[in-house]
Amino acid sequence: MVRRPRVRRGAKGVADVTTENHRPVPGRVPVVRPVRPVRAVRPEPSWGRVLLTTVELWASRRLRHPAFLRRLVLAMVAIAAAAVAGLQLTGVFSASASAPRVVRPSVSERPAPPPRAVSTGPAAAVQSAAAAWITSQVSGTAVIGCYPAMCASLEAQGVSASRLVPLGSGMTGVLKTDVIATLPAAIGADSTLVDQYAPALIASFGTGSSRIEVRAVARTGAAAYQSAVRSDLAARKSAAAQLLRNPRLKFTAADAAQLRAGAVDSRLLATLAALSTQFTLRVTSFGDSAPGGPQFFREVTVASDGGRTGAATLAAALAMVNAQESPYQPVHSAIVRPGTGQAALTIEFASPSPLGLLSMVLTADVQPDQR
Repeated sequence: MVRRPRVRRGAKGVADVTTENHRPVPGRVPVVRPVRPVRAVRPEPSWGRVLLTTVELWASRRLRHPAFLRRLVLAMVAIAAAAVAGLQLTGVFSASASAPRVVRPSVSERPAPPPRAVSTGPAAAVQSAAAAWITSQVSGTAVIGCYPAMCASLEAQGVSASRLVPLGSGMTGVLKTDVIATLPAAIGADSTLVDQYAPALIASFGTGSSRIEVRAVARTGAAAYQSAVRSDLAARKSAAAQLLRNPRLKFTAADAAQLRAGAVDSRLLATLAALSTQFTLRVTSFGDSAPGGPQFFREVTVASDGGRTGAATLAAALAMVNAQESPYQPVHSAIVRPGTGQAALTIEFASPSPLGLLSMVLTADVQPDQR
């Protein structure tokens, strides 16, 4: 009698064979199949490896022949030498792997050495002094001609590059300027052109080969400029004579002599005449801040002659001066206290002094001579 196995069905209807069933079911012999191990997927070889393998297989068939072996060795040596030379030329191959790559320019790519500086420029102190004076005293609208080193010094002082014209050989560009700063020792044959179109010496600095001259440019030429200078001198003398008769303006003996000589700027004469219509003033001195040039006064210092109202008079006079328009707008004006301790008003005009501002008779509101 064969015992049937007990079958117990679970909750999901799946047969469960208990431990009582020790014999296999006839006709259902389990087959155990070996499990193949999963091989890792090898990455595709690089083209270099494929090429090397191909060469190895090809060479293995040929190495049995001595003649071919000799030819192969010679070819490999030649190829290796060419490869090393190419790597050294491109800078890829180096003696040390950690050393940085240094690419040296060829001889044709290397910049040419700078030319040696010509020792014709002025001393640094002289050039600096000239540049500072030009920046402070020359009109802010004037175009300045200069040699390269002076142009650089002027830019360092704050002069705009748009106002600077470098003077080349033959003094090219001089007629585009109002003022030039030159080195007479370095001009040489160009001195004739300077004398023709820049005859007016304004200031000079240094001596000998370091001497720098600041000159006003006359585009119409030296002859026309000298004619204008003579006419302007006559107009200044005539205006000075009228100012000396003005009872609202008082001058020292030295100042009166400078007025009669025509050595006072036309803009100062016109300004004093205008101030005398409103105030009573005493001229304490004329000043000139142009070193090395002809004596010509562009600065005046005046004090009030009004007693207790002196401070108010000077303040009102300063406001009147600052309200003027070009060319009667001063470059410097301020109330100062000279060595005497008394307040005074200083008025200074820029260089160069324009010609032709005055007519032969300076019109001013003056009272009849009381002397």
